[in-house]
Amino acid sequence: MDVPETDTRELTREALTERIRERAYALGFDLVRITDAEPLPRAEQALKTRIAAGFFEGMDWLTPERAEVSSDPRALLPGARSVVALGVFYLTDAPRDLSAPGEPHGRLASYAWGDDYHGVIRRKLDALAAFVRELAAPGDEKSIVFCDTGRMVDRAVAERAGLGWYGKNTNILTKGWGSWVFLAELVTSLDLAPDAPLAANCGQCEVCLHACPTNAFVAPYVLDARRCISYLTIEHRGAIPLELRPLIGAHIFGCDICQQVCPVNLVAERRLRASGRLGAGDRLEFRPRTQVGSSPELISLLALDDAGFRERFSHSPIKRAKRRGLLRNVCVALGNLGDPAAIPALIAALGDAEPLVRGHAAWALGRLGGPEARAALAATLASDAEPSVRAEARQALDALDAMSV
Repeated sequence: MDVPETDTRELTREALTERIRERAYALGFDLVRITDAEPLPRAEQALKTRIAAGFFEGMDWLTPERAEVSSDPRALLPGARSVVALGVFYLTDAPRDLSAPGEPHGRLASYAWGDDYHGVIRRKLDALAAFVRELAAPGDEKSIVFCDTGRMVDRAVAERAGLGWYGKNTNILTKGWGSWVFLAELVTSLDLAPDAPLAANCGQCEVCLHACPTNAFVAPYVLDARRCISYLTIEHRGAIPLELRPLIGAHIFGCDICQQVCPVNLVAERRLRASGRLGAGDRLEFRPRTQVGSSPELISLLALDDAGFRERFSHSPIKRAKRRGLLRNVCVALGNLGDPAAIPALIAALGDAEPLVRGHAAWALGRLGGPEARAALAATLASDAEPSVRAEARQALDALDAMSV
């Protein structure tokens, strides 16, 4: 580490801020902005309103009490005076869909193609925090860092710091990088010079709102997580609602649709591709991992046991879905893709130890049809000990009967 030659008593506020900013860029952060540690009452009220409306149903950890703490940096770090808002660009140039007849592939959110960003960014954050401690006078500096896992309303902080503006799809949009950025924060007791918010917004554009296949946006800037493909395929632990399954398509972990159609992102991608930042200039840690890829083959995923899942998705964000959640999603994707090559694997999945997987395999077989699928569903209806799985098999058989009329 480069150890500063002076302490905060010998630096002006502006010079101290600039030293920290320069170090953050040197560590690999692409965006570095500063704001104060005052509470964020608008963010707190917005969270509480959405919690009361039920938009976060299923995320029991997101409570009104958590909203209060998350919206006040000083509740997270007593004595906090400043917040360093940080962004890391993650998009890489890789195919999103490799499906071919007889070999169906799924879709992953692009942030999940490479290494788990939590570890990648946490190492940068810890290095920055150590630098700040060395820069400060002994006993003067306290700090805490966040990268998506702590109680910090990161998008509200990023907006106030001028790192970007709040988009209608609820993502932070930045100048130059679009919304393809991971957000992180360093809350510190040091008094730093704040940046101004950006004078930018989405204007009249609503492309993202209308592109969402599950209609998850109930209004501009308002997302009903219960309908969001990212929530359904990652955070949701139970059965995916029947009416939403056909709308999920081939997504098995997350969704980028509202980002892919965003004009701000399209401009940013053209600029970055022309400059070489996409392609050969991709960060190695965010390029598709050999074990994961950008569009994994689906049928083989159904054969993963617990040990195979842990081995394949070690150090990948995908491990958050857990085996049962990922295989549930794979079944839905196979049902939507309609490739009969998946029927034998789905029939085998009717014997999975997890009722959640068996139930969604039954649903997928009801979508694909055929005599083998029908016979397997009838056997499941007659013999499975789990009522929810028998209900799925009954629904699937009814769907096949309706199609044959």
